[in-house]
Amino acid sequence: MRLHRWTVALVLCVLAAHAQAFSTPKPGQVIEVALEQLHPTQAVVGFDQIYYSLGLFADKPAKVFDEYCQTNGQGDADKVPQHAELLRPASFTCKSPVGTHPDAMKTVVVGPGGQLYLTDGHHSFTTLWEVPGGGPQLKMWVKVTDDFSNSADMATFWHRMEAARKVWLKDNHGQTRPPQQLPAHLGFKSLQDDTFRSLVYFTRKAAYGKPDDGAIAPEFLEFYWGNWLRTQIDLSAFNLNKKSGYKDAIEAVAQRMVSLAPGSPVGDSGFTAHQLGGMSHLDQGELEKTFEKKVPYVIERRKSRG
Repeated sequence: MRLHRWTVALVLCVLAAHAQAFSTPKPGQVIEVALEQLHPTQAVVGFDQIYYSLGLFADKPAKVFDEYCQTNGQGDADKVPQHAELLRPASFTCKSPVGTHPDAMKTVVVGPGGQLYLTDGHHSFTTLWEVPGGGPQLKMWVKVTDDFSNSADMATFWHRMEAARKVWLKDNHGQTRPPQQLPAHLGFKSLQDDTFRSLVYFTRKAAYGKPDDGAIAPEFLEFYWGNWLRTQIDLSAFNLNKKSGYKDAIEAVAQRMVSLAPGSPVGDSGFTAHQLGGMSHLDQGELEKTFEKKVPYVIERRKSRG
């Protein structure tokens, strides 16, 4: 009888260990998670970038399903019936299975207690949090890059995150804050607005892009540019609530970015302009596309939010 009890106890311990190992996602895994379960690793986002997406989705509702599918690594949306809803994934289809395009997926690090820390995707997921029909309960698929769940304590965890450059600890004024001050959730109510981050985004393909030597772009790339630009450009000189003023601000940012030689450091980021995808010459054609297709949505949203 005692042997039986010991055997049962041993089996239960083994099963518990296997359950724990299975429940902790490992690097390379793709997992489904509700947006409200993701812990931000930055306190700021570019609200204007999100305003652009929200304006586009309001104007062209089917586009939000493309965003959903692409972010899940499924390519574009395929069939989207009239009554399709993001919160009912069975009500529409994507062109490919989840994870078919892993490079398009957002990434997380597993922390102590199995908590998930978002390292890429704050803008996309905040957009899906704020868009009508989305929200904190919306479930998305993410890719696990690291498992730091065995950190002795939270101080050790954050040390590992900083060493791996997987956390952005500056506020919207460029001041460093402790990780304890990071917000618990995504969304406009939790995150701060960094206008420079948005302006950098709007120069994509015009002043910067992916590093042309095949190197992987570092996390928080646009923030490194934005934090340096904060020391170079005075935004009070531009009326960002008018199309003309916003265009001028984007152009000023773009011109300053391409003025850096490829080997020049971008502020105190530890990266050169080349490593952050900086271009040597401004692509005015790409900038004009942004002025035409994106800025109007930004100004409309800015005005509607007062």
